Amino acid sequence: MNSMESCTSSNDNNHWRAEEAIGGNAQALQALRELIIFPLQFSHQAQKLGLKWPRGLLLYGPPGTGKTSLVQAVVRECGAHLTIISPHTVHRAHAGESERILREAFSEASSHVALGKPTVIFIDEIDALCARRDSKREQDVRVASQLFTLMDSNKPTLSSPGVVVVASTNRVDAIDPALRRSGRFDTEIEVTVPNEEERFQILKLYIKKVPMDSSLDLKSIAASCNGYVGADLEALCREATMFAIKRSSNMENDASDFSLSMEDWKNARSVVGPSITRGVTVEIPKVTWEDIGGLKDLKKKFQQAVEWPIKNSAAFSRLGISPIRGILLHGPPGCSKTTLAKAAAHAAQASFFSLSGAELYSMYVGEGEALLRKTFQRARLAAPSVIFFDEADVVAAKRGDSSSNSATVGERLLSTLLTEIDGLEEAKGILVLAATNRPYAIDAALMRPGRFDLVLYVPPPDLEARYEILCVQTRQMKTGNDVDLGRLAEDTELFTGAELEGLCKEAGIVALREDISASVVCDRHFWTAKSSLKPALTKAEIDSYSSFLKTSSRALPSHFESSLQHDKNKKNKMDPLSLVKVGVVSCVLLAAARYYYSMLGGQTVHDIAT
Repeated sequence: MNSMESCTSSNDNNHWRAEEAIGGNAQALQALRELIIFPLQFSHQAQKLGLKWPRGLLLYGPPGTGKTSLVQAVVRECGAHLTIISPHTVHRAHAGESERILREAFSEASSHVALGKPTVIFIDEIDALCARRDSKREQDVRVASQLFTLMDSNKPTLSSPGVVVVASTNRVDAIDPALRRSGRFDTEIEVTVPNEEERFQILKLYIKKVPMDSSLDLKSIAASCNGYVGADLEALCREATMFAIKRSSNMENDASDFSLSMEDWKNARSVVGPSITRGVTVEIPKVTWEDIGGLKDLKKKFQQAVEWPIKNSAAFSRLGISPIRGILLHGPPGCSKTTLAKAAAHAAQASFFSLSGAELYSMYVGEGEALLRKTFQRARLAAPSVIFFDEADVVAAKRGDSSSNSATVGERLLSTLLTEIDGLEEAKGILVLAATNRPYAIDAALMRPGRFDLVLYVPPPDLEARYEILCVQTRQMKTGNDVDLGRLAEDTELFTGAELEGLCKEAGIVALREDISASVVCDRHFWTAKSSLKPALTKAEIDSYSSFLKTSSRALPSHFESSLQHDKNKKNKMDPLSLVKVGVVSCVLLAAARYYYSMLGGQTVHDIAT
């Protein structure tokens, strides 16, 4: 057949396994084996039990995850006959040609089954062949109807499984629902984006014949490739090899005598990125905890909330602990809320997606909600991921505060955000971080546990933190021996981290203003810069943030909790004398009631009334 790709796999080595060519996706691999191999291995048991084998399997997942490679590897493993059908081989200009090609493919496959050979028909990109019939395209309707007829006629018997039909798609929702019912594609398997361990296995497969430098750490490379699918990793290995060859040729060595180094991988990563996140800014930030001065307690809480669930997920699963889904950072402007989020993502080696209110508010209806949904979808694919919302009070403003059009847009965005956060319950390795300067403006629905599980106050730096920030900001500066950062920290009360950074930059400008050829920044330059700057923060503003911290506490107030405990103790604990008193009174009342009843001659209350 000229329009079909048809081949028969001969497995000369009976010990060859699909894992030698495929990394990860164990669930899909096992499902394919059961569909193709089980009918041959257990035909006698099937006849005895009256079992009819399933006829179809649908593989779905992002492009490049290895759906076609999975099918080809399993077919090779079991030595089956494979016929591949793709849209470009089926679609024809003349009416009836496409249906004829499908019939011929199934007819050829049936002839191999009649000879006792396992046969697989693989339909690639089935969404293009069998789209929803509401598309109104006559050709699509005809092709879909023909495929339904062929699959329904492919009925397995007790002695023969019939032709196994496997299909793949990147858009499972675009397929006609009639194709997904039981009896056609009985099983649907998602081929997911590989996790860190699976990426490591895939990388080992691709470079098993390539010499590697002793300093090369393949596990760290796999850990840094969040969101890379199999096709991306193949391209990454190819680019790294090309960089190694170029480097070797520049050193006037034999081009064949080379080895891959970490530098080659870094260069390759600058060229090849994850295909599933193209069009969206995603990165693993380069900010570290050492770049943030002070905030020791906050850093520790962040490590527990962000790093632990990602790096020690097995421990959380073992104890049945659900990781935190959301963290809200609130505090004055310029106090390192965004920097904290980036440092946490870097420490956890997580992909970082950043969104602000300005990006989500659009002149077109529904565009902001679509961007939100797309960001969460890509974060799932690139997990572990951190989604950061800057100026969260704009995205999650309280509902009903205004009747303007912007309020309506805000309510739609909030509803979408709530839906997406609630949908993270089944997703693993995704954390939502939000920062705001106006915590009171955020809708209460977001503040409940299960959404923002943790509310953290990021205070302005104290004396120790100011000194550490000044040290961090002057690390790359050439400062004179007379510079006293400790005294400067003491005299910059109410300065935020951003203002201290600005102070250091201004000191450098002052030094250049004084002498353009200056080689160091002296103490007087810092004090001159300090005299021109004033803190924007006031003590009243700090008190307002602190008061929100108290009112937003999830625990009961201590005085209320102690009173509850006191009441509980009163109810549960009675001294022996009180118990005796209660018993005596009960006996007296019971005796009096019996005496009164006997004096009435056994009459009831109803008899007395009448």
